[in-house]
Amino acid sequence: MRQHWKKVAVIGVTLATVSGIGLAWAAWTASGSGSGSAKAGTAQSLTTVDNSASLTTSLYPNGSADVAIKIHNPNPYAVTVTDVVGNGSITSGNSTCDASNGVTFDDQHGLSIAVPAGGTTAATFSNAAHMSNASVDACQGQTFSIPVSVSGASS
Repeated sequence: MRQHWKKVAVIGVTLATVSGIGLAWAAWTASGSGSGSAKAGTAQSLTTVDNSASLTTSLYPNGSADVAIKIHNPNPYAVTVTDVVGNGSITSGNSTCDASNGVTFDDQHGLSIAVPAGGTTAATFSNAAHMSNASVDACQGQTFSIPVSVSGASS
C-alpha cells in the first residue's frame, strides 16, 4: 500500500507542477496594439567644389572648352544629378576681365551623375563653355568661375 501512495504522490506532484507551469505561462501572456513612429530627415543642398585643376582645354575667342565641377552630397543617401544649369554672372580673378568677358555656359540636362551618400563626384562637360570675340586681352590666362545650380533626386 505504501507503494501505491508513493505513485499517487508522484503523479500528484507531477500534475501540480505541470498545472503550475501552465498557469504561470498563461498569467504572463499579454497582447495589444498601437503604433510606432518614424521621422523623415530633411534634404541638404548639394554643393560644388572647384575642379579647375583637372581641365585640359582652354578658352580662346570664338572657341569652346570643357567645364569641370565636383559635386558634393552631404546627405546620408545617394543622389543622381540630372541637371546642371548656369545661375549667375561668370567671373574671373581679373577685374578688367569683367561680366562683358563674353564667356557663356551651356546648361546641361538629362544627366545621370551618381553622387554617393556623403561623397563627392567629379564631372566634366565637353565644350560647355564658350568665349566670344568680344573678350578683352585681360581675359587671357584667366580661370573663369561659372556659377551653377545642380538638381537631381535620391537614388
